[in-house]
Amino acid sequence: MNTRRFAALLTLFSLWLAVAPGQGAPKIRLAQEPLPEITAPEPTPLPAPPTAQSYVAASPAARVSFGRTLVPVTFFSNGLGASVGPVGSGKWRLLYFGRQIDFFPYQFGALFDGKPVKLPVKPQNFDGVLYVPIGAFADFLGVKWAPAPSSDPKISLFLLQFPASYIEEVRATRQNDKVRVVMRLSNPTRIVASQSKQAVGFELAAARAGEVPTLSPINDYLVPNATLQSGNWNANFRVRLNYAAPISWFTLGNPPRLVIDAQRIFEEQALDTNSGLSITKIRRGTGHGPVQMWAVKLDPRQGWRIKVAQAGFGVLQRARPSRMAARHKAVLAINGGFFAYDGAAVGAVLTDGEWIRLPWGGRTAVGFGANGKAKIDNLQTQAFVTFGHDFKLPIRELNGWPDASRITVLTRRFAPTYTLSSGEMAVVVQNGVVTAKPGSGVAPIPEGGFTLIASGAARPYLDKIVRGARARLSIQPIGWPKIETALGGGPRLVKGGKIQVTDENFRSDVLIGTGPRTAFGVDKAGRYIILVADGRQKFYSTGLTLHELAATMQKLGAVDAMNLDGGGSTAMTVRGKVVNRPSDGRERGVANALLVMR
Repeated sequence: MNTRRFAALLTLFSLWLAVAPGQGAPKIRLAQEPLPEITAPEPTPLPAPPTAQSYVAASPAARVSFGRTLVPVTFFSNGLGASVGPVGSGKWRLLYFGRQIDFFPYQFGALFDGKPVKLPVKPQNFDGVLYVPIGAFADFLGVKWAPAPSSDPKISLFLLQFPASYIEEVRATRQNDKVRVVMRLSNPTRIVASQSKQAVGFELAAARAGEVPTLSPINDYLVPNATLQSGNWNANFRVRLNYAAPISWFTLGNPPRLVIDAQRIFEEQALDTNSGLSITKIRRGTGHGPVQMWAVKLDPRQGWRIKVAQAGFGVLQRARPSRMAARHKAVLAINGGFFAYDGAAVGAVLTDGEWIRLPWGGRTAVGFGANGKAKIDNLQTQAFVTFGHDFKLPIRELNGWPDASRITVLTRRFAPTYTLSSGEMAVVVQNGVVTAKPGSGVAPIPEGGFTLIASGAARPYLDKIVRGARARLSIQPIGWPKIETALGGGPRLVKGGKIQVTDENFRSDVLIGTGPRTAFGVDKAGRYIILVADGRQKFYSTGLTLHELAATMQKLGAVDAMNLDGGGSTAMTVRGKVVNRPSDGRERGVANALLVMR
């Protein structure tokens, strides 16, 4: 091996021993020098916003008093974005990004941010419009102004100059009564608002700063999002609504902010008298969305009466409320009580003195005397067929499908005949006399009479009846005055002026949740109160719970009120026109309806 090459290898081996791990092996120690601190670079400061300018109209036109220009006080709210209004004791207040002006009509004295100042001219009214000096107000708010030519004598134009602004943040909070959206700005600037049914927009002389997004998801049932578009120091900020709701907005200072509140809880009313009736259209905002309602008040002392109309002669028929109203020439109609899948009403039906169906389980019903006076209460009846002088059979069912637990009475409202099932028998009564006792086949149901059906444990009672016996059907409400008309529904909503929602063995789809509702009530003067509420229609009308329905009837003045059939059955027709929006998309055929007659 070459001597030089061997020497080089020996040197490398020695170095390896010096750094190889192991007990007793020497270690190379590095000097512990302090690491330099790493600091985030200072953000590059944004350049100062430029001065922006806009032509702003004063309408009505400006006035001149003692050489000073005065503009309507609304010039500052509509043209700049200030909040202006009376605050009591004759005082007015203007607020703009934390700046505050307190002033009085026809007084020189004012307060600018709490400091007394003397205005160059008094604020004063012209033709019912309050005018203020533009110079003193604009100077205090940091806005330069100059008059500009206008071709319309009814308005005055002004060129306003003001600083543009950076939009530094957009955030939102969801509260029980509202959704609040806040935009933070670098400095005050001019804001112009506009509102449509489902959005509110703001025009600003501004630009987005940093990471402010163009789309801010809010994901609320009322406010889904807010969008921001900007360019060339013009920004358009838009808060979108899923449905129309009251919007309020204002500015705050320190830091400068634009605050927009979309109200969940609200109520709007409009009176419609075009039909000859006073119909109140109510639109309400709730925690679960909007609700659209129609309410009618009618005074029986003015000749108004309620009629219970059947869909047809038979109990198993259905018809739309508008068809029933047209047939009876009614002014107004609403859907009536509940009904089974076969069409038969579930609950009491008494029309023009004729009982068609018996009360069901003592549920709430409404009854009317000949004078139109209404009574709402739980309704039960004593129903008997008396044979001869002393033999009475209690009746538990009228014009319903027979079963073995009771004696059923069928009239022509049910059908002309009834086909007996195995084990059933019938007693046919015509003109008050028992004429037949068939035990099989087809039993007739005579006009001007009725047929009794029984089986099982109830059959022996009919076996005792003999042909030729006198028979009389009697149905009397228990504890009620004489009534000519009645309709069962339920549950009760209001009793004696207090909310009292009962159960009455209704299914959960009636008792629980929101949905379309129909209700009837009376106030302390005996006037009828009729209400329908649409539901199951997202962003249009979610409907009411039973307790919300009860509270609404109470608010309308009801001292007694009851629920009627709802859901897809809910409908109101006025002079042939359906005024609400049924959840099925059209009127549903129902067993009966409440008609308003005169």
